[in-house]
Amino acid sequence: MNIIDKRNSLASSSSRSYRRRSRSAIRNIAIHHSATTSGSAEAFARYHVNQLGWPGIGYHYVVDRDGSISLCHDLEVVSYHVGNSNSFVVGICMVGDFRTQSLPDAQRQSVINLTRSLMRDLNIPVDNVWGHIEFPGYSWKPCPSISMQSFRNWLREDGAELTGRPAPTATYVAGARQRNILNRGDQGDDIRALQERLDELGFLPGPIDGIYGPQTADAVMRFQRAASITVDGIVGPQTRAALRDFEPTGEQPEHGSPTDEPDHREEMYRSETRRMLRLISPMMRGADVQEVQQKVGAATDGIFGPETQERVREFQRREGISVDGIVGPQTWRALDRARSTGVGYQRLLSVQTPYLRGQDVQRVQRALNLTGDGIYGPQTERAVRNFQRSEAITVDGIVGPQTWRRLFNE
Repeated sequence: MNIIDKRNSLASSSSRSYRRRSRSAIRNIAIHHSATTSGSAEAFARYHVNQLGWPGIGYHYVVDRDGSISLCHDLEVVSYHVGNSNSFVVGICMVGDFRTQSLPDAQRQSVINLTRSLMRDLNIPVDNVWGHIEFPGYSWKPCPSISMQSFRNWLREDGAELTGRPAPTATYVAGARQRNILNRGDQGDDIRALQERLDELGFLPGPIDGIYGPQTADAVMRFQRAASITVDGIVGPQTRAALRDFEPTGEQPEHGSPTDEPDHREEMYRSETRRMLRLISPMMRGADVQEVQQKVGAATDGIFGPETQERVREFQRREGISVDGIVGPQTWRALDRARSTGVGYQRLLSVQTPYLRGQDVQRVQRALNLTGDGIYGPQTERAVRNFQRSEAITVDGIVGPQTWRRLFNE
């Protein structure tokens, strides 16, 4: 197997970290697909850290379409990829969207070899190799979009056929059409024009064939996310206007993995994967304590002491939840909805090459009601200028001490 160790080179949070476990705690292997037509461990890591605010990439391994394997975490790391089950699962992601694409032979063989190796090393039976969709709470998520029964057959005996491949795409019939709303399944010259515009902007919609298929829908959603508008894969008046006015930033759009994007149904599962924090002797310590302290306004020393307990109680009173000073699943969920107060002014923020990145940028973006990707690009600069204009302060698109104080009343 061609395994490339990327554990120390991928994007990661400077303030958060995943907890760890013993190898004996691992009981399952989770198989994912990225649900994007291309991607990489580097792109997924940037997406998970900068867009979702996670400590690092969600997967332990990423298998590229050429069969190369990226090692992203130690097996002892409890990363986010299957909520409510992360503590006992290893996550493998295959790059590709298997709702529309076939699984290349090289990638297929690498995933089989990797999974067999993990089964052997961790003493995991084949029946404990599950697709994301097979884990509790995820029957609604089409991941990895291959037959897991066939996959387990491959593990038992190589050579089984993949079942459930998508049907061939419909043939485009030419004709001038202009509709107000464009959606999956539509065909026509207006779809071709949409694809050409997406391709021009660098969002790679696949073949320019006039057919609104899954690849075009994926490109539309990636564009909508970049334009900070409603992400629904439908081209209506808002998306048309954004397509017309959008200015490329010069950066390649990320092929993040939507199979890990949070959903309202996942909140309860994610909150239950973290340990309960409370005041005990000796006092609990760690990055998760520091995360709580940042959000409740306690001193961020990573030690769960009396002050932190009292701040947690105050937070619980404000949120109208049980006031016990203990951070359990209910309090974790409330904290996940709260903005961190722990990132203060650190530096001048402005559009530079390469773009500035960080939690301070993300905090500014959230204060301006932008998508918090942590990248200080032209869109963030425009929003800063508008804010400065409304506050009657120097309009330069730069977040210095004065602009920071106005944004956060500090």
